[in-house]
Amino acid sequence: MRILILYESVTGNAKGMARILQLFFEREGATVTVGQMQQTDAAVMANYDAVIISTYTWLGGIVPPPVNDFYEDIPQVDLSKPVVVGVAGTGDPWYGKDYNTAPDLFDAAFEKAGAVVGAEPVKIEQGAEKSDMPAFAAFVKAIIAKVKDVQGHAKE
Repeated sequence: MRILILYESVTGNAKGMARILQLFFEREGATVTVGQMQQTDAAVMANYDAVIISTYTWLGGIVPPPVNDFYEDIPQVDLSKPVVVGVAGTGDPWYGKDYNTAPDLFDAAFEKAGAVVGAEPVKIEQGAEKSDMPAFAAFVKAIIAKVKDVQGHAKE
């Protein structure tokens, strides 16, 4: 199983989530590639079984400005192979209604590209804590199960 984890991070929190997710996926036997969204051509996502986004939410509840081009390219990529996707977000509750909204924006873009959402977004407050590990573990297990499910249906 080939997994692509892409992150955008300013403080290191989203990059830390990406590394944690990498470890969980590798523990499950997946081959994982990790990279920065802004340095990745969105078209490469079609080459993976699953794509995971690790992001923060910018002021006003939007995706981080450095990844606008990547984000806007997602709906133009055919991910109906299907590619399973999942999003992890970090945020600061101080922002109220705009707290951790970027994961939902990414999910909507992925659905337009024909991807299969494999798990509900994991949303944490700022940096990952030990108490967040069960949510990451459940997220990874859900993604893996969905990949196996869609691959099984593709063989039928």
